[in-house]
Amino acid sequence: MKLVAGSYERYLWGWRVEKKKGQLQPVFSYPAHLAPIKCIASWGSVLATGGADDTIKIFDTNTNTDMGTLTHHTGAVTALSFYGSAWYPSNLLSASDDGLVCLWDTNSWLLYKSMKGHRNGVSDLSIHPSGRLCLSVGRDSHLNMYDLIKGRRSFTSKLFSEASLVRFSPLNGSTYALAIEGSVVIHRSDDGRPLHTFAHEKRVLCMAQEEDVLLFTGGEDRTIRAWDTRTAELAFAVMNAHTNRVRGLCVWAVDKASETVAYKVASASSDGSVRVWDTRLIKNGDDSSPVMEAETKARLTCLVACSVKKSMVESRKDNDNMDAVYASVTDDITPASTQTIRLGGETTKRDCVSGASAAHLMVLSWCTSIR
Repeated sequence: MKLVAGSYERYLWGWRVEKKKGQLQPVFSYPAHLAPIKCIASWGSVLATGGADDTIKIFDTNTNTDMGTLTHHTGAVTALSFYGSAWYPSNLLSASDDGLVCLWDTNSWLLYKSMKGHRNGVSDLSIHPSGRLCLSVGRDSHLNMYDLIKGRRSFTSKLFSEASLVRFSPLNGSTYALAIEGSVVIHRSDDGRPLHTFAHEKRVLCMAQEEDVLLFTGGEDRTIRAWDTRTAELAFAVMNAHTNRVRGLCVWAVDKASETVAYKVASASSDGSVRVWDTRLIKNGDDSSPVMEAETKARLTCLVACSVKKSMVESRKDNDNMDAVYASVTDDITPASTQTIRLGGETTKRDCVSGASAAHLMVLSWCTSIR
């Protein structure tokens, strides 16, 4: 496994997680963008980063290779999210300060659909585990839902205040979390009803979730908190996790075979450090020590964990050989126009679509009730 962090100084930093040695081994530092890196996402060994230079960069973290650039947005790329199955993703969703949410096919890196969602910039987005819809929040203080089968916005709702983050529960998608200033509100997905509210002392800047029942949050109060989404209780907290704001979180489960699932949590901060925490060693309310740590002199802005078992090429071949294990949300569409995309240093014309398949999508009942 590797940890990859983006920075305000436009550099991408990578470390290999050496479990036996208990350390983060530096792998690369690379000037990925021409401006600050705003967001990052991964699926298997496929890594995508979005920058204030309006571009999306694609990397293979198994071979540490820059695979090329996607150019469509006319504003800073603020959010990225993959969807798929097995080792290779089927789709990438991107959002930007230009107010657009874009749907890409990851086999050809073809732009399928550009959806206008917000009057101002898009702050964050989250794909439902089914892959059929997604939510976005923007600086216009609206929550939008998109039908990814039809490729269009299906609902919008005015929020009482601007939300900066949104996350579906990762397994069943029965709830979603909204970060609004120093609070995180858990909503039911079926009717939009708020269930619980979690409070930080200051603004929440990042969230991460491996299981539906445990949500990790971090922010300007320099504290990492883990919340039980069923009871709204604080499971545990890492006080003073960093000397500056926590800008990125990622979490993965260990010892899944045991009755009690434990977690490793990695955090990135504006102080330039990346730290790994073992939840089994955290005592709530006490200053805990990280089990691994790496230092940079950069102002880190985002963090993600990547698998290094297979390269992009190997993963794509494996998926091609599988007998319809999964389907892209953009299957059975008809190309209707062209879009310039630069991959591997070459600029070509590729098809994009103005329509989408008529596959059935169950519209959530909260479309008429959420406020």
